[in-house]
Amino acid sequence: MPTKTIASFESATADAYQWLTEIAGILGDEDRHFALQLLRGVLHALRDRLTIDQSAHLSAQLPLLIRGIYFENWNPMPLPSRDRTVEDFIDHIRPALTGYHGTDLIEDVSAVFAVLKEHVSWGEGDKIATLLPHAISTLWKLSVP
Repeated sequence: MPTKTIASFESATADAYQWLTEIAGILGDEDRHFALQLLRGVLHALRDRLTIDQSAHLSAQLPLLIRGIYFENWNPMPLPSRDRTVEDFIDHIRPALTGYHGTDLIEDVSAVFAVLKEHVSWGEGDKIATLLPHAISTLWKLSVP
């Protein structure tokens, strides 16, 4: 029996791999598994920092598989988190990084922010920047796609 592919799934997979490749490229590392862990951690920390409406607006601009990662294990009841500092935000990400032994995740988070900024509309990116606490917002604004 011939195997047929479903174009939307093929496209979704390609989009997700493209994001991981972009993150890994910014980090100067070809480890897409780490890029996936990092993307998952940052998306969850960002999602948990935004209100339900804000999360819905951002998710609408994410590719299909990335959107699935964004909502993975989501519990909207305790939102938004009270992360105020970059350190708090990074501590929120750290559990997603199995086997990571580095201590400075600021560059890693900036890489994910840069890819997000590259792929979401300018208006959505600007809205996210204004809704985040100042320290985290500065990290968003300084990330360069």
